[in-house]
Amino acid sequence: MAEISRSEQKRLLKQVEATARECLELSETEVGRLGLDDQLREALAVCRSIDGGGALKRQIKYVAKLLRSEDLPAIQRFLREKKGSKLDADRLFHDAEQWRDRIVNDAISSLEAHRRREEPWPTNWSSAAIDEVMVSFPDLDEHDLRQNAHHYARSRKKMYYRELFRIVRAAAEKQRQRETLAEQGVLQRVNTP
Repeated sequence: MAEISRSEQKRLLKQVEATARECLELSETEVGRLGLDDQLREALAVCRSIDGGGALKRQIKYVAKLLRSEDLPAIQRFLREKKGSKLDADRLFHDAEQWRDRIVNDAISSLEAHRRREEPWPTNWSSAAIDEVMVSFPDLDEHDLRQNAHHYARSRKKMYYRELFRIVRAAAEKQRQRETLAEQGVLQRVNTP
């Protein structure tokens, strides 16, 4: 077996220490799901009670030492999945904000165009943003979406602005749940003989 250089050993130890730091951020229930032994759980609890400084660094090194005797790839996989779900939630939030802003901008520009022409602004005004969001999230109530955008463009009340965000975010979350269930169903069908 090839010998690992000291530099490579140090890099590996730093990775294990980084994993130990990430384990500190887990809740007790998440640590329970990992199935860690009692000694490691106690070391993590002690680590959480230390405010900082050299004692915390020593305790993290101790936790890293204990982690090396555990199934490290499984722990790192769990941490990556946890991070990924947080990133997905953040992305969903930002996407919902962008959809809302596009709808609001369409509504405001349509209202201003109708005012320049001195025409009444219809509640069923044409909007490319609403058409696109309806394609992305077919479960959306188009009437509710148009009505809130219409009210916001006319009054600039934040209540309608927030309601538009809530509607789009709820539809995006529902779509994500449906996709997750579909993926799980596909995985279950693939895994069953």
